[in-house]
Amino acid sequence: MIKIANFCKEKNLGNVITIAKLTGGLMHKMFKVETDKGIYAVKILNPEVMKRETAYNNFVVSEIISNLAKDNGIPVSSALKIDNNFIIEYEENYFMIFDFVHGKTLKDEEITIEHCKKIGKILSEIHDLDYSHLGLDIEIKEDHFYVDWKEFTKNERFNNMSYSDIYLKNYPKYYSILQKVVDKFNESNTTLSLCHRDMDPKNVMWSDGQPIVIDWESASLSNPYRELLEEALCWSGFLSNNFSQDKFLAVVNEYAKNKNIVGIDWQSVIYGNLVGRFGWLDYNLKRSLGLKSNDTEEMTIAEKEVCKTIDEINRYLDFIEPICNIFHKLCSQEEKYLMKQ
Repeated sequence: MIKIANFCKEKNLGNVITIAKLTGGLMHKMFKVETDKGIYAVKILNPEVMKRETAYNNFVVSEIISNLAKDNGIPVSSALKIDNNFIIEYEENYFMIFDFVHGKTLKDEEITIEHCKKIGKILSEIHDLDYSHLGLDIEIKEDHFYVDWKEFTKNERFNNMSYSDIYLKNYPKYYSILQKVVDKFNESNTTLSLCHRDMDPKNVMWSDGQPIVIDWESASLSNPYRELLEEALCWSGFLSNNFSQDKFLAVVNEYAKNKNIVGIDWQSVIYGNLVGRFGWLDYNLKRSLGLKSNDTEEMTIAEKEVCKTIDEINRYLDFIEPICNIFHKLCSQEEKYLMKQ
């Protein structure tokens, strides 16, 4: 808290009046900070993440993308430039500062068909952004993600984890499944657009019924159809095992008004989309077992995320055939519509 107060004073953001920790961040720490000059959302970046060679540049690029979205009329929250930088190193921490967004995120039971339509429309607009002048690396890269899942069970802390039993039951099948989804990921990785890559309900604030997209830190070039699938799942209640096909279709159909969904290898997209969940599982296993950090709060969050992600992976695997059928039907209807035009 002292660091935040000193930072705000030194960077001309004002004298701090109140500081309150915000919930929802799974990797970084967020605070609502009121000063005599304004109200800000202060993000202190995870030090372990910032040790990665590409981390700093990735954050800079993500903010360039969010500003491009803002310039094209997409409602976003972008980091403020301090000392001409989006990311400021201060007393061995990295800070990002945002104007505080007055609004709320939505729980599953609060999400309506209209909310889902607005998300589908925004996704199509993000995927339509012209990024040719940004100088991004557009080379299509293969993913060679591999995890030795058994190795985690040898960790001295493993048996004390709340997820130990469910992990032991599930991890043997992950070797073959991960190889398949990585192959499908690479097969579907031939089409690239600018993507937010984390536009689930926790990262969209709503004010007077209108969305504001926050947390662009993962934004980059990616396969737009994987993002469409993932966000349609997130906004239709899949994450909390409360799936609504009507909400799922609302996202996809609104997207399809502006962007083509026909002629896509949806099976590869659907399998390939699992790479992200396996990556999140691997990362949180390492965090919970103290292989990434000894921060107690972070380890506790990670332990819960391991349980949640194993459950999501299992439900996703059971859901692959129904999702394939949904897209097959949607594309057939779209093809018939296009033939009549």
